[in-house]
Amino acid sequence: MSGLDGYLERPPRRRCGSDPPRRAMPREGAQSELGRVLQALLVEIEEDRDVLQRVIKALGGSANPVKRASAVGMERLGSLRMALPVLGPGSSEAARLEELEVLSLGIEGKRMLWNVLGTLASSDGRLVGFDFAGLELRAESQRRRLEPSRLELAAAALAG
Repeated sequence: MSGLDGYLERPPRRRCGSDPPRRAMPREGAQSELGRVLQALLVEIEEDRDVLQRVIKALGGSANPVKRASAVGMERLGSLRMALPVLGPGSSEAARLEELEVLSLGIEGKRMLWNVLGTLASSDGRLVGFDFAGLELRAESQRRRLEPSRLELAAAALAG
């Protein structure tokens, strides 16, 4: 296994973050501004995950079932932690804020991944044909669209 294969071996769901938008979705769903932003992000994140799956396949990699199972288990524990105020951040606003911050960090990590892969594409023919610059710009756009909601939730969660 090459260093790049090992780097990409983490389960795509964890790398591209499709669960935090679902967990952070407000009760009113896509009727609120945050819900509309998260719904749009979820569609794009799923597309990003599909691209990452194709990149892994192009590099000859495959998912490690042990790592995938452990990642799913950790996501479930994280969900439980957020659902139980005794274990979690204490309030629903703080829980949602924490989910948005995890999502924001995941998007930034994804942006950095696309940047690295774009740099490597010039010397690795297996990566030719992927629009890493466009994917990086999309990740920047995702963070910009998420940030106002994150700041609004921070004000609500941290006030008083």
